[in-house]
Amino acid sequence: MKKQLLAAGLCALLLFAAGGCGGNPSGSSSKAAVSANQQTGYPVTIKNFDSQGNPVETTYEKPPKRIVALWQNSIETLLQLGAEDQIIAAAGIDDPIHLTEEDRAKYEKLPLHERHVFSQEQTLSMHPDFILAWRFDFSGRANSIGTYSFWKERHVPVYMTMMDGADFLEKHRVEDELQYISDVGSIVGKKEKAAEITGRILAKLQKGENLKKQPHQKVLIVSSLQKGIHIYTPRTLPGDIVTRLGGDVIGKNLENVGHDEIISMESVITENPDVIFVQSTPEQDEMRIADVYNTPALAGISAVQNKRVYAIPFYTIRCPAVRVEDAIDLFTRGLYPEDKA
Repeated sequence: MKKQLLAAGLCALLLFAAGGCGGNPSGSSSKAAVSANQQTGYPVTIKNFDSQGNPVETTYEKPPKRIVALWQNSIETLLQLGAEDQIIAAAGIDDPIHLTEEDRAKYEKLPLHERHVFSQEQTLSMHPDFILAWRFDFSGRANSIGTYSFWKERHVPVYMTMMDGADFLEKHRVEDELQYISDVGSIVGKKEKAAEITGRILAKLQKGENLKKQPHQKVLIVSSLQKGIHIYTPRTLPGDIVTRLGGDVIGKNLENVGHDEIISMESVITENPDVIFVQSTPEQDEMRIADVYNTPALAGISAVQNKRVYAIPFYTIRCPAVRVEDAIDLFTRGLYPEDKA
């Protein structure tokens, strides 16, 4: 009996001090949850865009646990951050062989992974709590997965990349990719890992910058040889990387936001590049390089004469996110083959 009275007294004391003897979602337990979130970096507010490209801010109170990720940059970033257990579905990777060996192993273990992007109805049925994709995926047009507003009304935050930033911006820089990695890391609760990755990328870029030599080499970066010579100009991401590594990127006078940037054959011959990089995929590298070497009009330029034509995977220079590190490696090796960067 004395023990019962003692227990009752203790409960009364707790009721007076904490507002109740049992669990209270608005009391101490919720305060503990808030404290735990603060310790892990939540809440966090991230800047991004809506479907029209207008700036928006989204506040995340906790890490998402049901992520739908579209396209290689989104999926690889999540995998390298160590967030694979938070992904319920992934789509948009043309061929898993383009992933690193480690990422490919993680990718194959995801609950659902498909080549073709999900429809709005399919995505809705998955009950995601976060969607990571490209801006055009939220256009509301055919084959999109719904608009920013559609998902906001359903309390599902989305984060969209601008695809190739140079398609929309005056300048696409390495820092844009680092910001993407940092934002995604903050959203999914992997802030420290994101800082580790971005730090490593910056260190690699600095190491390459230290190899700069005078005079600067003239560099032509080709995106396609179909129906003209389509190039990456200095304002693009590959242009930014090569410029910072000490290359003189051809095409400054052709910069044109939102439009194809095409150089004439005559201009290429006049510019006489020392090095040519051609966008490709690993399985087509030899073919793309041969396209340059087998073009009669280019036979006399320095890059061809000195066998300095190199392939670079498209996924390292178009919305690459974590794979921008590979682009830095490849550009550095092509510019300075005699040095170990």
